[in-house]
Amino acid sequence: MIGFATLMSLVFVLVGALSIRFGVLPFGLSFATYGLGLVGCAMLVAAAGALIARRLARKQALAKLPLYLVLCFLPVAIVVNQIGLAGFQAPPIHDISTDLANPPVFVFAQVDRGPGENSLDHEGEVLAEQQRQGYPQLTSLHLSASKIDIWAAVMTVIVKNNWHVLGEDRAQGHIEAVAITRMMGFTDDIVIRISTDVDDENTSDNVSSEKSSASKGVVVDMRSVSRVGVSDLGANAARIESFFKALQNQLKN
Repeated sequence: MIGFATLMSLVFVLVGALSIRFGVLPFGLSFATYGLGLVGCAMLVAAAGALIARRLARKQALAKLPLYLVLCFLPVAIVVNQIGLAGFQAPPIHDISTDLANPPVFVFAQVDRGPGENSLDHEGEVLAEQQRQGYPQLTSLHLSASKIDIWAAVMTVIVKNNWHVLGEDRAQGHIEAVAITRMMGFTDDIVIRISTDVDDENTSDNVSSEKSSASKGVVVDMRSVSRVGVSDLGANAARIESFFKALQNQLKN
């Protein structure tokens, strides 16, 4: 019985994962199949573990129980490793921005999305408050380098991350790209905005224009939005943090 349950759970995990990856079934059905398989695997890990402990106590043969335990444990372990414990505690949102007062707006991604996918319109203060509670550390990145150097560094990091650029407007400091997750193939849209720091634009009038221009800082904002699903399990926030870290390292080179 436990052998058949193990086989069915693994089949559900495999079918769900492949159908999500290649889009052969509606996302809701694929995700439900995958989730059901994972739940089954988790329950079987507990059941197999309990049976192994009981048989060891009674000095009985374990038969194939260790094999069933390992087979069911693997997909659960992979998911936990990919998401991390913090991901399961993430707020149920999928639209993350470093600027909540004036989130970067998508232009090119609007035409790249299909019917039934999540909206790119920011949901305002309700969403902003959820993000503040879940990711209080996410803020705009203030840099002292020139816009030219920052633009070049941004494009370099995008290439290193294997993101596909949807469009760019150098004059506006606007770049849009698409990231595809490795394991499940989820598609997330990204917009990066490079602008002059407002605080530095408002420098005192008694400072010469040449000195003011040289001292102006640049602020980089980023927004990452999942195309499907309600919760991103922390993926978009992690992407932004990773990108900002890589950008700062690139500027040091």
